[in-house]
Amino acid sequence: MPLILTKRALIGMEENETLEILIDNEISLKNVSRFLTEHHMPIDTVQEGGVYRLLVNKAGDITEKTQVEEYCESPLPQRDDYIIAFQKEKLGVGPDELCTKLMVGFINTLPDLDHKPTSLVFLTSGIFLTLKGSPVLESLHKLEKAGVQVLVCGSCIEYFQKTEELGAGIISNMYTVLDQMTRASKVLYP
Repeated sequence: MPLILTKRALIGMEENETLEILIDNEISLKNVSRFLTEHHMPIDTVQEGGVYRLLVNKAGDITEKTQVEEYCESPLPQRDDYIIAFQKEKLGVGPDELCTKLMVGFINTLPDLDHKPTSLVFLTSGIFLTLKGSPVLESLHKLEKAGVQVLVCGSCIEYFQKTEELGAGIISNMYTVLDQMTRASKVLYP
């Protein structure tokens, strides 16, 4: 936010006018300082307690089109782990035959990805994809061998009375499923 507010303030200023910026954290200080430096605006910085006071003279042309996103450093490390949660055995909305074919293609492509999900979660009718005779079992086994965890909703498989037909993955509980989903940086729902 300090970077966006700095950009807005500079847009409304005349050349050589002075802007005072107060920042209370080092990440924002780095982001704003880098933005100003790369736009050829000298900065005087003074730290007063936990607050950084920046004085900058506007130089150059800062407009609405000036991008600030590339100057943002996140305070949290960027994670790239993800989970795929299958809530049904078909992909998309349309004719059943097409939607089934799309889901089979989706799952059978996963083992070929360089960046595989950390877990696959199968819920509600999605559990049918993990049963014996499923056209994606071979791919699910390949993914398991590659370290991808395959979790099957225990309540769901019991509801459909298919526990004895499980062909891939492990029967799990909602606590484990929710724990996995909340720890992942992304959850995809095909």
